[in-house]
Amino acid sequence: MANILDGIPGGSILEGLDDWPVTATRQHYYELTRELVASTIAQMDLPAHELAQVEEAFIGAGLL
Repeated sequence: MANILDGIPGGSILEGLDDWPVTATRQHYYELTRELVASTIAQMDLPAHELAQVEEAFIGAGLL
């Protein structure tokens, strides 16, 4: 089985953090994190069964 991180496109998943507002609430950061996770998973080039495993892990963590 391939490493689930192999499908992540180049660049850092955290590149957009500088664009987040400094005064954001914890709930707002949570929502932004969920959006970041969802967009990163959408960009991954994984077979369907491996993508399902990635999604299941993030759903279990409450981040998707």
